[in-house]
Amino acid sequence: MNFLSFSKTIQVRLVLQFFGTIGSMSILPYIIIFFSGQLGTTITGFMFLGVMGANILGSIAGGYLSDFIGRKKVIVRAELIVSIGYALVTIMNSSWLNEPYMTFILFLFIFVCSGMASPAYSALIIDESNPENRRAVYTFSYWLNNLAGAIGGLIGAFLFEDYYFYLFLGMSMIAFLTLIITIFFIEDHYEVAQSKVEPEKKRSKGSLFEVSKVYMVVIKDYRFGALALANLLIIAVEEQLTSFIGLRLTEDLPKQIPLLPFLDVEVDGFNLVGILKAENTILVVCLTVVVSFLLKRLKDRSVLLGGIVLFFCGYAVISFNSVPIVLILAMFIATLGELMNIPVKQALLANMVPDHARSSYMAVYGLLSMGGSLMAGLFIFLYGRVPSFFLTAVFVLMGIATFIIFWRLTKTEATSQHINKAEIG
Repeated sequence: MNFLSFSKTIQVRLVLQFFGTIGSMSILPYIIIFFSGQLGTTITGFMFLGVMGANILGSIAGGYLSDFIGRKKVIVRAELIVSIGYALVTIMNSSWLNEPYMTFILFLFIFVCSGMASPAYSALIIDESNPENRRAVYTFSYWLNNLAGAIGGLIGAFLFEDYYFYLFLGMSMIAFLTLIITIFFIEDHYEVAQSKVEPEKKRSKGSLFEVSKVYMVVIKDYRFGALALANLLIIAVEEQLTSFIGLRLTEDLPKQIPLLPFLDVEVDGFNLVGILKAENTILVVCLTVVVSFLLKRLKDRSVLLGGIVLFFCGYAVISFNSVPIVLILAMFIATLGELMNIPVKQALLANMVPDHARSSYMAVYGLLSMGGSLMAGLFIFLYGRVPSFFLTAVFVLMGIATFIIFWRLTKTEATSQHINKAEIG
């Protein structure tokens, strides 16, 4: 299965996602530093919490509205406000103005609307794909997203400090082009279910009670909840590289040691964290399509479960070892497991959610994914209070729990409807 075989809507969306990720990753990872330099760390901390809260509220609203009024309507309205927001951010940080508080307010609107669009986009991809090609679609999406993130991160690292005005301007242009292209080239084939209720009840649609009622149905879906929990555990471990593992390596290796026995290069713990992060990104960019091609004849269940084992084994080793060559090999194993499990996991999710509530399901899934990032902070709290081997044991237990969840989910899926495979190439 190749890129050109996807529907036009998916092709356009993946290209827009690629350029949008480049723009956002050249700005957002550095925006905290930007505000901190102008307003101080305390105010910036409260701003960060406000922006995250805005994104969560937007996601909840967008998930419900996308199922109720349609994907494209939500996306177009959200992208309109995002494009205006970035244009105003550019003006507020030009040579004529320097308004950090207005910039923060604008970012609140941007994150609310980005949150609204996210579940709508996720549901749109599911609508436009089918069980036969979803694994391939998510493989391409995963690869493009990582490639764009690497490019955007490098651009921001070298340019944001001195040329943030031009990066804001570039992002506003990307957002505006995304809006125009979405209006004319994105097709929404989702048919909103017509409710046969009385006019008075129709007017109650969109009330807080109705929204909470929809999400309660999602939360009570046992199979979806199990998959979302497994995904939360995966993200919680993946985020440890820049939290608990990063702290451990920095403290265990304060002085430089040889990176490899045969190289005259020395690194400390801080350097190793950057090397492992770069290794992960490079391997994902270079090996995604290769791994997918090599594993295309294997059953999706085998690929998923094997990937989970490799992923957690790799990170378990990284959590306690301090030998550079061992850490590099362990990251290779963990990344291979990541490449194996993510496309199949996403296809399993897409096949699981009901047609009429896809956006609502994807909104909850996204929020629980954010919970995985927050859970990573718990390990920072525990580090220094409990022995390191205890945290490694927790990693292993999380891996076992994740394996059992996917083993049961895919066993159930196999008895009713196989997770169909798609090939790349």
